[in-house]
Amino acid sequence: MRRRFTPSEGLGPLYNSSSCAACHEQPVTGGGAPNYRNFFLVALGTEGSQVPLVVINLPSQVLPAFYGPGFGAGRIVVPPVGPPGVAITMAQRAGPPLFGTGLFELVTNATIIALSDPDDADADGISGRFNRAPGLLVGRLGFKSQANNIESFIRGAARNQMGITTNPVAGSGAAVSLASCRLLQVPTGGPNDPITDEDSIADPEISVPDFADIIAFCRFLAPPRRLALTESSARGQTFFEQVGCTKCHLMNLTTSLGTIQPFTDLLLHNMGPGLADGISQGSPQPSLDGDTTTGDEWRTAPLWGAALNAPYMHDGRAGTLLEAIDTHGGEATGVLAAFNALSAAQQADVIAFLETL
Repeated sequence: MRRRFTPSEGLGPLYNSSSCAACHEQPVTGGGAPNYRNFFLVALGTEGSQVPLVVINLPSQVLPAFYGPGFGAGRIVVPPVGPPGVAITMAQRAGPPLFGTGLFELVTNATIIALSDPDDADADGISGRFNRAPGLLVGRLGFKSQANNIESFIRGAARNQMGITTNPVAGSGAAVSLASCRLLQVPTGGPNDPITDEDSIADPEISVPDFADIIAFCRFLAPPRRLALTESSARGQTFFEQVGCTKCHLMNLTTSLGTIQPFTDLLLHNMGPGLADGISQGSPQPSLDGDTTTGDEWRTAPLWGAALNAPYMHDGRAGTLLEAIDTHGGEATGVLAAFNALSAAQQADVIAFLETL
């Protein structure tokens, strides 16, 4: 994770950073990152038919900051508009913390599907639905649950953030399903295909054993240990449940190794226009409203390690947990209203509870 690649080792020709740890560095390697490490996604076209910005030959929706030697210099400039009549959408993303990520591979598809309620059949105002990665594999990783497994997710990240090419480690055997899949954000090829790029360094630019070590690190990175409840945080847990936060931030999830407590349902939820980024990823579970895009939906963020993971939200817009709560809209509007109806002391108890996770 800490290895810094150089152009002579394959960095580039397009890249945002020179190591995995650059975007996963706080409070320790494998965590998140300050806002200055945010990166951009840029998509050409309307939701549901968005593609990378082919007018400057980007290999994915990730916008690199730099070209490598021999491929130009300086930052890529995004044109204000695309071809006539074609929209360009840009959005910021933060480097997400990886704590406990591997445990989500142990949550079965059946469990995620059973939690979904795409048409709000129980009329509680919450209509979470599962997302599907390429190949219609049930998603569980990424801000929009757009990835099915760790190997495919980080092979895409290595290519798109550092320009580092890889060969498969487990390939299709890494999928949390028997179905086939393609790599996240890689426009061609499948999980059993090598990734190549246009620089002069022989592919793959990292060996299979070395890349397997990165996969293993990400897969076995444990969630932070929970702190003991105090009188304040115990009250906060009660208020957290009473206002309805646990409708999406489920405390318990069943895995093949037992119960975990990540405080997420791994489902997509409409979070309102304030958080919508207009970038659609994956193929979400069908619903009666016919919406086949995810531009205003987000996976319920896991809350374990919340005290360690500032800044918050997909783009780091919230510097504190209270600010993160205040950004909630859409399906969470009623829950936010209930939280805002609490006294300042009661809200402080909720924050104290979140800081124990």
